[in-house]
Amino acid sequence: MNRILLLLIFVVSCLSLSAQYLQGPDSINIVTVESTIEVVRDAVYNAGVDSSTVYWKLEKAPSFHSEWEFFVCDLNLCYNSNTERCPPNKPNLMTASGSTLIFHFKPNGVYGTSIVIVRYYSDKNFTQEVFSTQININVTEGVSSTKDLSGLNNLKVYPNPATDYFQISNTVGVKKIVVYNMFGKEVKSYFHYPNAQHEISELKTGMYIVKLINDKNKVVKSVKLNKVHSGV
Repeated sequence: MNRILLLLIFVVSCLSLSAQYLQGPDSINIVTVESTIEVVRDAVYNAGVDSSTVYWKLEKAPSFHSEWEFFVCDLNLCYNSNTERCPPNKPNLMTASGSTLIFHFKPNGVYGTSIVIVRYYSDKNFTQEVFSTQININVTEGVSSTKDLSGLNNLKVYPNPATDYFQISNTVGVKKIVVYNMFGKEVKSYFHYPNAQHEISELKTGMYIVKLINDKNKVVKSVKLNKVHSGV
């Protein structure tokens, strides 16, 4: 009888510890306008009664725009926007006193609403979920007129893919162009004028983000550009 009671106490204790395995904010809200360069949100998590090793994974809703960038700085590294889970060899040690993860969001001139679920697992195979956080994203529209919207729809980067240069199909309102690599680092910038050809021959092959900026220093559109080898 005593053995049974001890076993029950042990099981209840284990369940109690498991319930406190990881704690953090129930939800995080990101509310901004589409002209914002970047929004940063800190989130403090703790492991309950003891330190715990966890692995995170992102789940973006279908409404998450392809032009948006969302990335995580965990306790080890800051990852690029294409990284949707931490590497199996780089787990995070969450402490009972609290550990901070930082979430970065860049609307890149595109408005809309969506959510991102951040899930935490106790194993590197991402099968034992211990906690999750919902991040609510609401990007409001900064463009005020139908005429402005029409101009944005006509703004296109061509040729795409590009080898040595690219151009803008509609120059209305665009005063500056900035090119970023997929890690968010600025690699080129240009002042824009009608029929300008923007040189990119020295860039490495790969994907880039081209941001079109108006005279108020506002990003009016963001486009992905595929730089390919010229064959020379």
